[in-house]
Amino acid sequence: MSGRRMIERRSRIFLGCEGESEQGYGVFLQRLADAATLNIHIVIKNLQPAGDPLALAQKAVLIFDKEDQKAALIGKAIMLDADRLSEAQDRGRQALELLARERFTTIWQRPDHEGLLLRHFAGHEHDDPQRGRSMQALQALWPGYHKNMAAADLQRGLTLEHVARAARVTPELMSLLRMIGLERGKP
Repeated sequence: MSGRRMIERRSRIFLGCEGESEQGYGVFLQRLADAATLNIHIVIKNLQPAGDPLALAQKAVLIFDKEDQKAALIGKAIMLDADRLSEAQDRGRQALELLARERFTTIWQRPDHEGLLLRHFAGHEHDDPQRGRSMQALQALWPGYHKNMAAADLQRGLTLEHVARAARVTPELMSLLRMIGLERGKP
């Protein structure tokens, strides 16, 4: 015997991200999975340019198919801002239908990414700020927060417990945590 150790291949999960903020959040989730020694790799793809929900959904489907051909993926999710649905109602409906047909776990951030992050904080799990107000509400709780935060910066303000708190009121986020293996909320 050569004494070589076999390295087990990590299971892969696809996460489509509307923009850089969601991409940083995806990397943050990967770091939480690594800290919990989970054998998971989150394939994080920025779907820029943000905006049109149908274009983002279509792009996610195409990228997922290419990634799945490289090595099988065990799950697929996408993070999109819910406020975009009302802007483009017909394209929003089509995006919903496509993502359902393709069996994506779709995390609709109400009204946007900062609104989702707001629900990570105790006592704010059910906050639902109006469009354009979520950044102000979040910065009142987390003064150092800014758009497009890197995972390392997110880790300074959030823990797995914060993520689990938001997931308890956001079923699709809980589904993503289950895919990853982080649903318990403690490392």
